[in-house]
This record gives sequence, C-alpha cells and structure tokens, in this order.
Amino acid sequence: MKRYIVTILAITLMCGLLSEGALAAGEQWENLFDGKTLNGWVQRNGKAKYTVEDGVIVGTTVLNTPNSFLCTEKNYTDFILELEFLVEPGMNSGIQIRSHSYKHYKNYRVHGYQVEIDTSSRAWSGGIYDEARRGWLFSLEGKPEAQKAFKQNQWNHYRIEAIGDRIRTWVNGVPVADLKDDMTSTGFIALQVHGSKQAGNSIKWRNIRIQDITRRENKVIKALIVDGQNNHDWKATTPILKKLLEETGLFTVDVATSPAEKQPMDSFKPDFAKYDVIVSNYTGDEWPKATQDALVEYMENGGGLVIYHAADNAFPKWKEWNEMIALGGWGGRNEKSGPWVRYRDGKVVLDNSPGRGGSHGPQHAFQVITRDRDHAIMAGLPEKWMHAKDELYSQLRGPAKNITLLATAYADPDQKGTGEHEPALFTIQYGKGRVFHTVLGHGPDQLRCVGFIVTFLRGTEWAATGRVTQVDVPDDFPTADQVSLR
Repeated sequence: MKRYIVTILAITLMCGLLSEGALAAGEQWENLFDGKTLNGWVQRNGKAKYTVEDGVIVGTTVLNTPNSFLCTEKNYTDFILELEFLVEPGMNSGIQIRSHSYKHYKNYRVHGYQVEIDTSSRAWSGGIYDEARRGWLFSLEGKPEAQKAFKQNQWNHYRIEAIGDRIRTWVNGVPVADLKDDMTSTGFIALQVHGSKQAGNSIKWRNIRIQDITRRENKVIKALIVDGQNNHDWKATTPILKKLLEETGLFTVDVATSPAEKQPMDSFKPDFAKYDVIVSNYTGDEWPKATQDALVEYMENGGGLVIYHAADNAFPKWKEWNEMIALGGWGGRNEKSGPWVRYRDGKVVLDNSPGRGGSHGPQHAFQVITRDRDHAIMAGLPEKWMHAKDELYSQLRGPAKNITLLATAYADPDQKGTGEHEPALFTIQYGKGRVFHTVLGHGPDQLRCVGFIVTFLRGTEWAATGRVTQVDVPDDFPTADQVSLR
C-alpha cells in the first residue's frame, strides 16, 4: 500500500512538473501563421501564388517568374523555428532565415541563409544554402543518414536553431546541418517557391512557430570613447561619434579625456575592462605604461577596439598598439614598421618596398570599393559607394597581422595619390579581441556621410560583440557616383 501511494505521488508530481514545463515552453512559442490569413507576411521578388487553404499556407508555381518569397515583416536574431511542410515531387523550395532585401543589393533580391527543401535524388533537404550570395555552405554530400530523413508525399517536420554564429537543422528529428558562420546575425524568415518550368505545382506549410531567444544581455553595449589629444578636432568629432552610437539604442557611451599635450599623464587610467568596446579618437602623448598594459590585457581577453581616422597616427613605438591597429601612419613610420597593404588584381598584397608610412593628398570625394562582401560589417552594402570630401589616407604601414581587408579607395595620382587601391576599412584579430579600423572621417562634415555612419556603427557593434544586428541598408546610402550626407 505504501509503495502504491508513493508511486501515485511520484506520478502526480511528475505530471505537475511536466505541466509547468510545458506551460513555460508554451509561453515562449509564437505562432507566425494564424491559420486564417497572411497577416504579418509580405511577398517579395517573384509572383508565385500564396494562399491560405484549410488552415495551411499554400505556395503555387507560376510560369515566367523568378523565385518568390513570403517573408515575415519582423526580423529575428537568435531563435528556434519549427514548421511542417508537404511538397509535391519535383519541386525545389526552402526556408529563408536571417535574410534581407535591399535596393542596393541586386535591386531588392532576397538573399541570405536558406534551409533547403530538396525533392530530387540528390536529397539535400535540411542543408544550408546561401541564397543569392555564396551558394552552398553545408551540403549533405556523404551524409546518408541525413539524406534519408526527408520523406516524400508526407508532412515533414523542420527544426531550425540559429543562435549566435551557429545554425543547426533537424529533419523529422534527424540531425542534419551544423554550420558556424557569422556573416549575418539577423533578418526575416521566408517561405520560398522556386521558379519553375511547370505551373500549378504546390508546397504547403503549417504549424509555423518560433521561440525568439535573442540574448537580451547583449542589447546594451557599453562603449568608451578615448580622446583629449589629436591633430584633428576631437572636441568636434567626439560628440558626434557619441550621438551616432547612442541614437541606435544599442549603446551607452562614456568619454575618457586625457590631460592636454605635455601635461602629466600619470592619472590617465581608464577602466577599459568595464566596457564592451573602446573607440579611439586619440593621437598624442604616450600613455602611462600601466594604461598601455591595461589595454593590451583587455584586448587579449576579448575586448573590442575601434580605430577612428587619425587614431592610427598614434604610438608609433608601441609594439602591441601597432599590432592591434595593423596599419598606421606618420610618426616616423617607414619600411621598418612593416609593409604597405595593397589590393592588386583581386588580391591583397604586402609591399615591403622602402618608403614613408602615411600620406594623403588634398581633400576630395572618393569612391569606396567593398572587397569582402561576405563580412558581417559589409553584408548587403553596395559594391561601390562615394564617400564625402575627405583625406584619403595612403601608404599606411604596420605589422599587418591577422588583417581582413573590407574596403579600399583608389588614391588617384591627379589628387596627389599613390595610384594604388588603399585600405579604407579593415578588421584585425588581436588575441581574443576584435578591432575595426576606419580611415574615414576627418571632421564633422565627413561624419555626415551615410557610408561612414553605417560602417562605423556596424564596425563598432562587431568589435564589441562579434556580430552585426544593424542590418538595414538605408535608402539614402550613397551610390557608386553620388555622395549622400545627413
């Protein structure tokens, strides 16, 4: 009798716990489809038909139309997505996640990660394709168990987890893809109907639900701008940089201002460890050794650093600083400081020829050319865009270690330039830390350039967190031949 009572109590307790757990889980799930309408969705690109029939979304092929996408109006960053689909044999389809559509990228072409729906004999359902960008990122070649997971002529269940830089998929409970990729961290979800040579084929979706688990602790980024000395007008630019960051709602910003030139620096000891990212608007007297060591430790342990314009003129003799910034100018820098970085014939070239480190001609508007469209900072931006009248930094030299070149600008000899495509935007890995380096932005007028604003904000977020959630490309972004100011 006692054993029976204990068993009943155990079952009752377990059921109670399961009910509480189910209730908690239920509170996290959000239905993306109400079963009756397409409210909350918008169609992009092709003209396939999307209708609601008997509580399911039906996508039907139409002749002479490109790929069609039924997209959520809302963007999602970190999430778990589950849905079911039933697809006719011979169709190709997919589920877009963290995807986008911009005027400046292939005239609103939907692009981004796609979880494949593949009815062909190849059987790559659940693999990850990068729609309208890089192609296959995770195929199912050589993965027979994953290839068998999809079942034709029946409802299939997908589970998609996108958390941080990791994307995983399951098809009918079978693990399929496990991808690490940091190009895009947020975007819409979409249901694709692929362009087809046959009209009237259909795919159906139902039970579409999501858990939005975006990491709330990363929502507010603590930034510190360091200024106080500079051969540029830091008193005018720091307030603008601060305002730009704060207006996003992502950042809180403090400012650490050093003593004036040739004044004692012993008291200048910013607490770098309190912040997610340091924005340097400083070039001037050497910092105290303790302050230098603190920055090095901060970066080695995973800190974020942004080098803004003339900050790359600073500290020519500080070894670790020059490794952090990769390239710098003036201050006696020459071939002993490291190579020039050139972009020639589609490749990054390290040029060890003798010569100065740092130069620029007269201020003029110039074209910035994206060289790494796959990087999170540059994703979705035009290949070419005009920057406002500015100093085009050239002949920067340095260790050039662990550098990723994001964009260049051609230094026209007619503007007393080098005739080379000079680094304009780049990143550096230093220890566990991340550095974003922009040579743009001489003064307040240059900080009005929309290209500068977008890349500065994206670069600062990336340096702080390793990801970019500011993915929208504004309609007033500059074009290949037109500067855009705010």
